[in-house]
Amino acid sequence: MEVRRFFLHVRNRPRAVALVPTHAISDPNGSFISIAIHKGRADDDSGGVRVKITTESIAASLQYYSPLDIDAVYGCAGILDYQGDTFIFFATRCQPVCNLTELNASAGSRSVFRLTQAISLSLTDPFFDMQACRRASGGGMLDDPIQGDIDLYGVTSPCAQMLTFLESGAFFFSPHFDITRTAQSQRLRAIATDEPGVFDPDPKFLWNSNILQVFTDFRLHMCGTAEREAFDTAGYAIYLIQGAVDSFYAGSNDAPLAMYLISRSSSMRSGMRFLTRGVDDEGGVANEVETEVIIVTRSLTFSHVQIRGSVPAFWTQEGLQIGSHRVHITRSAKATMPATQRHFADLLGRYKRVNAINLLKQNGSSGTYDGSDNGAGVPEASLGQFYQSMITAMGLPSSIIAYTGFDYHYEVKGGNFDRVGGLIRQIGPLLSSYRYYLADNESDVILSLQRGVQRTNCLDCLDRTNVVQSVLSRAVLSEFMRQNDIVPRSALSAVMDGIGQLWRANGNAISRSYAGTGALKSDVTTSGKSGWAGFLSDASKSLSRLMQNNFQDKGKQSVIDTLLGSGDSGLVSRPVLLYDPYEREIAADLRRELERVSRKDSIHVLLCTYNLHGNPYRGEPLGSWLVMSRSVRPDIVAIGFQEVVNLDVQSVIAADTANRRIWEQVLTAEINAQYRKAFGSKADGEYALVSSEQLVGVALLFFAHDAVLSRIHNVQMVKHKTGLSGMAGNKGCVAMDLMVDDTSICIVAAHLASGTGNVAERNSDFHSIRTGTRFRQGRHIDEHDYAFWLGDLNYRIELPYDQARALISQNQLKSLMMYDQLSMQMASGKVFRGYQEAEIHFPPTYKFDDGTSTYDTSEKMRVPSWTDRIMYSGDSVRVLEYYRDEITFSDHKPVLAMMKFDVVSVDKAQRREILRKLYARRHGPETASSSGAQSLKSAEQKLIDWDTASDSGFGASARLATPSLSLPAIALPSPSSSTHAWWDDEQGPLAAAGFAGADSSHSERSGSNGQVFINPFALTMSAMASSAVSPAAQVRPKPLVNIIDDPFADDAAEITWEPIVPT
Repeated sequence: MEVRRFFLHVRNRPRAVALVPTHAISDPNGSFISIAIHKGRADDDSGGVRVKITTESIAASLQYYSPLDIDAVYGCAGILDYQGDTFIFFATRCQPVCNLTELNASAGSRSVFRLTQAISLSLTDPFFDMQACRRASGGGMLDDPIQGDIDLYGVTSPCAQMLTFLESGAFFFSPHFDITRTAQSQRLRAIATDEPGVFDPDPKFLWNSNILQVFTDFRLHMCGTAEREAFDTAGYAIYLIQGAVDSFYAGSNDAPLAMYLISRSSSMRSGMRFLTRGVDDEGGVANEVETEVIIVTRSLTFSHVQIRGSVPAFWTQEGLQIGSHRVHITRSAKATMPATQRHFADLLGRYKRVNAINLLKQNGSSGTYDGSDNGAGVPEASLGQFYQSMITAMGLPSSIIAYTGFDYHYEVKGGNFDRVGGLIRQIGPLLSSYRYYLADNESDVILSLQRGVQRTNCLDCLDRTNVVQSVLSRAVLSEFMRQNDIVPRSALSAVMDGIGQLWRANGNAISRSYAGTGALKSDVTTSGKSGWAGFLSDASKSLSRLMQNNFQDKGKQSVIDTLLGSGDSGLVSRPVLLYDPYEREIAADLRRELERVSRKDSIHVLLCTYNLHGNPYRGEPLGSWLVMSRSVRPDIVAIGFQEVVNLDVQSVIAADTANRRIWEQVLTAEINAQYRKAFGSKADGEYALVSSEQLVGVALLFFAHDAVLSRIHNVQMVKHKTGLSGMAGNKGCVAMDLMVDDTSICIVAAHLASGTGNVAERNSDFHSIRTGTRFRQGRHIDEHDYAFWLGDLNYRIELPYDQARALISQNQLKSLMMYDQLSMQMASGKVFRGYQEAEIHFPPTYKFDDGTSTYDTSEKMRVPSWTDRIMYSGDSVRVLEYYRDEITFSDHKPVLAMMKFDVVSVDKAQRREILRKLYARRHGPETASSSGAQSLKSAEQKLIDWDTASDSGFGASARLATPSLSLPAIALPSPSSSTHAWWDDEQGPLAAAGFAGADSSHSERSGSNGQVFINPFALTMSAMASSAVSPAAQVRPKPLVNIIDDPFADDAAEITWEPIVPT
């Protein structure tokens, strides 16, 4: 289990950290890499930290560095900007777990290690070097494992919590193979790539992808093929998965058998139990885990994959619920559908078919559930109904996505855990048709491919899910062993016990990561039975979960968000970017190329800002407030409220969301009613609430029409306080970050400081919001293609009351505007630099006597002012209307704007290929001549296409090819070109090996470039699908594919799939 290691050296003037390979330290021709902060250009507006990676000669440059008193490290885990400093993380200690090829020496080492200790070094200051050395050597008396490392001066490392998280025992890596991918995925990618020595980790399961981005960009942009392979071979970077890895050995000396279990937690929507539920807009779900069971003998390698994950809907659950599991569904079915489709698009792209096993309570209910929630929450049975209705609404055949409902608690009531076997019998045909991956170790021939996956969920995807997955796994494994005589029948029981032990350990590991304790019902996972000891253990774990989930999880969630660059991580960290000397030139060329291949489209957005003066809605008619023009249908409607509640002390301390919830329902109905009224029979589809958020009195509600819902993604809402110097939320903003196609949009609903003379305070509030509001990966408001501010900005008219009223009565609005504070501040460049506002043709919107259109007649006699404004920035924004409505609900009038702007859609695969070619020019002919590969299909895609064709007309009586060491004679084909692939020939070498041509009658979906998709969402969800394919996948496949598994054969006829009941 040899693993590469590195010595750490530092240089302080200027500061740099060097990784020196241990084997090269005495080699005069050896090299190392150095990492340093690059002092950026004055015009660099990226808002991030630039890091420069340099390959240096040991003989020429190492003399300028000093070694740290730290044992050789195992590699770099990433670079993170945190709390104003930039830190680089290293793995200093690890524990060998297993070697997946221990019984297959010809495949080379595939060792897996558990990370047990990490350190961090500052890239700007040597202050923390001594602390890192002490930590690496085991620490001292002043080390507090709870608070983190404390140095001699009592200073705690800013990265202490992050280091503790990385050392939790849940992170694994391998220097020898891509641990982020299953055995089947690794094998197929090896067939498809011409860079076998290059690591290409799956970003979905790579947990340090965010902090390793600098190394990823360095590999792809600054290295040619040879340098990239040398970089990966050196092992400078380590690729971490979170989850579980375990092993079990059985058999005899003559016929040994090794079993491994690898669980990979998804990094797409990760977090703690009650803080991370359901799905996000990108299709990632909470507690999504891919679990692979691998069996290796001297002659065969077997792999079977299952997945678990939260119900792919938008829902939350409060932590403090005694004896209740009520949940809140926060989006309607229509608003949920795009995210649900993205989730299943990803699964279909990976596994080709999915059976969704739902273990939630059924309660004998039938029919569908539309997701309506009156605020009190719904039982878990309603969530299950909603899930089933979403799968049904996708309209896909059960051969692609099947649904299986199994009320676990009802079925096993009274300790009848053996009744889980009924589920196995129910899905037996699917288990047989989905199969498993099987390869011959001696000939390296693929004998079988797994063609589908079981996706299991309960509420937490922990205890019930783990029991069912363990039974499913044993059913598949026992059938495989029985048919292939892997072990004698007398030894099968011991093997099944070993599998049970692996699943028990797996359940505990996943549960500790998500809920803070080991799994419940772990005795059932192992033995199929539960007793008093198990009952007491579960009670203790449940109490511990309750305490941790409600009082400790927020801190853990913050660490996870920072590591992954998600959530509110932008508040404490800036993006870390690679210093790229080619960047400007490449960026200009890239823009030109993308303009040529991108698709432009115009969308309409209706924006509204309205100060409600704390008035609750009591059924008043809304009049013409949201009336739509018959000529323009807004694709998006965004409504910003101020004073949605009274701004009293009680509201500031604990904001009441009841008013906002009422407005959500009222406005959803009103917007759709006005749409149908304006367009009549031409009204197609409807509007749905996509997201809403509230900061005391400020609220932002975002609606979208059906036609654009599927194009909206990356939605995030954040809050920023400005009251009492940022401590109170009576003033501030709710800001929204989203993407429409490939165009970034920011919408800010703001409420600035009040008072006629408080201009400086309002300016300060603006700048606080502009610079302090951050989204994922540190993105600011101004770092969007389009930004819109709508709110009660509170800028006043600097005239006496009588003079202002006189100008209004004479309709001298331009004269009145000369005294507008906001116009004067913008003219002097103090606020909203780079923003515009449409010309105002309506009277001031503040202040009126409540319930009237009469300007203030109270003793204060506030000067009528345009306090409510809508500002915008962006190159192609056209303002179609800018107006106020005359509704008399508040002491303000609502202000609305209908705008039109362009959004761009870029094919991700084309963009990567263009970028690859642009950088290839910098590295000579080595990579510039690589095939474009746009018209070619990877071997994996070809197998998917063959598999689709197999569903259309081959009998179930054909048998799967049995393991064999002899192959049919196959003549090598002519090499492929950029326009022709050898496997497309009807009578090519694959046909000679037993592959039939695709059935011409089979109906397939084709893209504009002729690419064939099995994934029914591949066209509409192309952005999601293509983002999972890395540049290494777009290369020429090798000329021979050793696969004798017939994609058209179906071996289900003679498989009984009787479940193995634990005893």
